[in-house]
Amino acid sequence: MKFGDYLRHKREQKGWTQPEAAAKAKIEQSYLSKLETGKSYPSEDIFGRLVDAYEIDTADMSASIFSAELDKLREIKQVRAVVLSRQQNQARLVRSWLVAGLIMLMFAGGVLGLAFSIPNDPAYEYHYRSEGIILEGESPLIFKFMEAGIPDEKSSLLTDRLNYDFQILGDDRGDTFIVPVEGGFRRYERQQIKPAQGPSKVSWHFSLGFMFVMGGLACFYIARRWC
Repeated sequence: MKFGDYLRHKREQKGWTQPEAAAKAKIEQSYLSKLETGKSYPSEDIFGRLVDAYEIDTADMSASIFSAELDKLREIKQVRAVVLSRQQNQARLVRSWLVAGLIMLMFAGGVLGLAFSIPNDPAYEYHYRSEGIILEGESPLIFKFMEAGIPDEKSSLLTDRLNYDFQILGDDRGDTFIVPVEGGFRRYERQQIKPAQGPSKVSWHFSLGFMFVMGGLACFYIARRWC
């Protein structure tokens, strides 16, 4: 708010009329009117009278009125001291945000540098299929034989024995591998190889690096815009 509006607000808080307030501050009512309308600004002596009469807290006033209004009161010692203190605090705050932004950008550089230095080996998924359980004593190729029309020892049909199981592995187990199960074992045969879905080994490095970059830029923006 403007200095005049601040004065009027303080006067109204006290419940005074302009003549009453002028009398308490020992100034002319016409001059007080000019102060409240912004047509005039007080000297250091008049400001001291207003402070005493209105019980004005200079720090509170400086936080309530516009910076441009404070500039018009800079010749007053009390106001100048508060303004200088606020400017110093503001400068320290700006430096803090700038240092925080610089640290974040340094972290971002380190993380992104590490990400680019790590080989990004392509990952694959290895799809395997087992046609069913191979009983103890049977050939690992029993299902191949049955597909060719050769029955098993119990003359069972292929459809009676089929019990598919699928596995998707992150490492290559070769064309085939065997896994013991209850009653025998399963023979898994590789069906296909696909590129793995999802993030690569270094994806999180890039995410973290860009997060620090955005954080650093945000600190610079805050330092420039709000401090």
